[in-house]
Amino acid sequence: MESDFQLNLDHDYEYDNSGLKTKFSDWVPYKVHKWNPKFLEDYYELYGLKLHYNENELKKDIYFLKVGLQTRFRHPKNALCPIKSERYYYKYRLLLFMHLNLQIMRANMRIASQYDKRFVYFQNLDFAHELKNSFKIAEGFYKESKTYWLKAKEYAFKAQKVMEEVDLGTLESERYEIARGKLDFEDIIDDHLARLEKKQKTVEKYLQENPAADKPFLDYIEEDIDK
Repeated sequence: MESDFQLNLDHDYEYDNSGLKTKFSDWVPYKVHKWNPKFLEDYYELYGLKLHYNENELKKDIYFLKVGLQTRFRHPKNALCPIKSERYYYKYRLLLFMHLNLQIMRANMRIASQYDKRFVYFQNLDFAHELKNSFKIAEGFYKESKTYWLKAKEYAFKAQKVMEEVDLGTLESERYEIARGKLDFEDIIDDHLARLEKKQKTVEKYLQENPAADKPFLDYIEEDIDK
């Protein structure tokens, strides 16, 4: 059954501003105020706006967090929590250094996981060339993550020596778990690297036995079809 109703969309919204109706674009600010991060805390808050898992977004997170580590802190009165003394402020800075290094480490591990595989089955070896390159990238990101874990651990142990407790609960919990050995990413990263090495050897052995397969899969298939 046909309807007499017709939907009329006026995408231009050409209405008289002085009338009862105003075009939609007039509600949009003419100039968007930009926020320019200047201090380490600004980059920390910028990172916390959204959790990113896409590789490009993770790389952006890593970039901004690294920039943040090279940036000076805000004045104590503008810190992320009330600052009670110089020792308190000293620990506050150590905790933020620790946390930013941890976040860089986690981002690197997430990227590494995108290039790694949990298992290599026989059918996966059809893509041995791609796996070889992918595993090499994963290895690089795992090793990079370990570098930042060691830095985070160093700051955690320095902060552990300051008795005052900073009013940043999550960071204090991270510091406590690292200092007590409850949180140890070095073992986790080393385990990933050890597992990765076994998979790399499997792929390497296959390519040694099948040197013609050491090329992109599509090229390899086309040559096989031509035969």
